Amino acid sequence: MKNPYEVLRAKEQELIRIRKEMDALRIAVRLLGAEDKSAAANDDGQPKLTRVVEMP
Repeated sequence: MKNPYEVLRAKEQELIRIRKEMDALRIAVRLLGAEDKSAAANDDGQPKLTRVVEMP
């Protein structure tokens, strides 16, 4: 049987890693969004998605 404290620690570490990845993705989205603000559509004529949903 797994130690509940070890499982909790592993989950907390995973949560920290995921939060760092989310922060990096938010930065990337801002950088990419700054370059593409003048273009309203892709080559396919599809509208670009620029809205980002931030979760607490």
